[in-house]
Amino acid sequence: MKKKFQRTRERQEVDVDITSLLDILTILLVFLLKSYNASDLKLDVTSGLDMADSTSKYMTRYAPVVQVNKEAKVFLNNKEIGRLPASGEMLILTNKLKEERTKTEENNRTKKQQYNAELVNLVFDKEMDYQVVQRVMHDSALAGYSQFKFIVKGTN
Repeated sequence: MKKKFQRTRERQEVDVDITSLLDILTILLVFLLKSYNASDLKLDVTSGLDMADSTSKYMTRYAPVVQVNKEAKVFLNNKEIGRLPASGEMLILTNKLKEERTKTEENNRTKKQQYNAELVNLVFDKEMDYQVVQRVMHDSALAGYSQFKFIVKGTN
């Protein structure tokens, strides 16, 4: 009987070019990061309020939402709290915002998730006078809010 001797082939290293795969993954990563929105804010706009337009998309965080419509009705977290007076500060807005700030600080102590207790989200009708915006910002500052986010309508 004859023995067959099989020749063992020399193993060669195989080069795999993954450059195109990395390019595709990089593009995919950029696309996903660009379209991701981690904001936990959900906003229900009150009736009679036409928001200003914006093309920028920056993330915002949960904070009290103050809305003022064309009729100068003021809403705090979608609850009407009154009309903006013709002049002077709106004491009810300042007091309600102080209550909200106290609640936020208490929640920050008891929960792991931290909210910024100095941030207030402001929503105004796009035709609102700047004096009204300034007065609402002033009343918010009196309640202890030093950071303001103006919420406007996106172009999606």
